[in-house]
Amino acid sequence: MLTKLATVTFVAVLSLSPPIQQNPADELAALKREIQALKEQQAQMQRELQAIKTFLQKAMQPRSAEEPEVPGLVGATIPTDGEPALGQAGAALTIMEISDYQCPFCKRHAQQTFPQIVKEFVNTGKARYIFVDFPIAQLHPQAARSHEAAACAQEQGKFWEMHTSIFASAPAKEDAALVAQAKSIGLDAAKFSACLSSGRNAAGVQASVTRIEGLGIAGTPMTVIGLTPAPGQPMKVLKYVYGARPYADFKTAIEALLKQ
Repeated sequence: MLTKLATVTFVAVLSLSPPIQQNPADELAALKREIQALKEQQAQMQRELQAIKTFLQKAMQPRSAEEPEVPGLVGATIPTDGEPALGQAGAALTIMEISDYQCPFCKRHAQQTFPQIVKEFVNTGKARYIFVDFPIAQLHPQAARSHEAAACAQEQGKFWEMHTSIFASAPAKEDAALVAQAKSIGLDAAKFSACLSSGRNAAGVQASVTRIEGLGIAGTPMTVIGLTPAPGQPMKVLKYVYGARPYADFKTAIEALLKQ
């Protein structure tokens, strides 16, 4: 009987107690903060989309054969020492590919045109081929990591094998994918993983980006061609081919220089 009476009393007290509510002012303030956060996120997305749109419009703008795509590039000098290279050091010409590992046009160039250039001009001793890092962060935020991975492979003497593997694979979003590629080409996985984790090649990749941007280059792939410089000297650009053009365009440009 006492238990029943206590229960009834407790329920009665609860029924008479005012409901527990959040302060309307606090609710309004929280709602305003959420709305402001959403507005800031939306503004950031709009800025990123506009940057991509502007970049693509510039890259896809039609150009005539006479129009200089990069004013001042012909005659400019670019360092070559330390860059991964294929071919004889004493070849008459140096062909420099400025590229982004996650650029689809670079992938097409690497798989369709690069092998033909190597076969006809590099393997025959007429030209040397150099690869230069130019990951474009606005379009491919994770690309720089693949360039760092290629540099780690270069430390083990297998840059070109890693280069081919990266372009043959889906864009790597995690280090694990790059480590798997390293294993597949026979690299020491432990050494490669330690190199990649250390980030010691990040500064070199960024320095390359800064150097190429300083030449006025804004898109990839960009291939520049010049006479092979003496050791320690930069290469002077004599011709360039912008984009993933047909092999015939590269052949014409290279042969024209070889005849000079």
